[in-house]
Amino acid sequence: HVGGAELNSLIGLASLGLDAVWLTRLADNPIGRRIAAHAVSRGVGTVAGWDPDARAPVYFVEHGARPRPSEVLYDRSHSAMAALTPESFAWDAQVRGARAAVTTGITSALGPRTADAVDAFLSTARAAGVLTVFDVNHRGRLWSWDQAAPVLRRTLRHVDVLFASRGDLAGLAGPPELASLSAGVSDEELARDAMKRFGSAVVVLRESAHSAARQVNVRVMAVTAGSVISSESYQADVLDPFGTGDAALAAFLAGYLNDDMAGAVDTAAWACAFQHTIPGDAWSIRASDLRQRGAAMRRILR
Repeated sequence: HVGGAELNSLIGLASLGLDAVWLTRLADNPIGRRIAAHAVSRGVGTVAGWDPDARAPVYFVEHGARPRPSEVLYDRSHSAMAALTPESFAWDAQVRGARAAVTTGITSALGPRTADAVDAFLSTARAAGVLTVFDVNHRGRLWSWDQAAPVLRRTLRHVDVLFASRGDLAGLAGPPELASLSAGVSDEELARDAMKRFGSAVVVLRESAHSAARQVNVRVMAVTAGSVISSESYQADVLDPFGTGDAALAAFLAGYLNDDMAGAVDTAAWACAFQHTIPGDAWSIRASDLRQRGAAMRRILR
């Protein structure tokens, strides 16, 4: 499968009828071309810097079942994206006319210059009046919180809509707050602390709890300055958990851009649960699935 957090979310947005463009660097070899073809086949425009000397990044997944956890091995050394810099794109030209700019902490984890490029992308977008969206998406196998927190705190100064897990928010806050995970601090309190620290207008939290073997319950909550909106709880049998958070981001953003916060939150939880039933990273929700979703999804697609 072709995967990647930002690309997965863009595929979801394209499936919901939005124009989606992927800014990336790719290895100029058959695997890199395969990745680009995957994006185009899913309706995502691709603006790529082709690097003939780079490797295509790969990761290997061994799916687990209790008591054995899933295992992921990343092999991303010398990838094209690892050479991303603030000079790789004319960011002002690329974001002109866009409604939202989306990226994640997985890109920031690739190195100091890639993190600088993420900051340049988001700051340029915000200066142009474009909504900036960032998913922390911390991956301990890519970098520790000691490495990640200082970098991400700088990046979040440019973020309007912040996606994070409870653990992400605690990691961003630092060691004293890490202990709060078991000290009764609510998700809302962690979200409001992040808003105060970084200035984001919206913090979106996704909670996935396993209720039984191979089953998951998903809820999504959005916190703003004046409100807290929570979704229904959606249950799914787990076939493949990869790409589920990216599906939630796409569904939320489609609704949010349509000024339907309540619908966005509820549909994000539904999409996340649904994606657990689909093999591979990419959003594969069909029109018949959307019709079954009901009124909230119809409001998003209107």
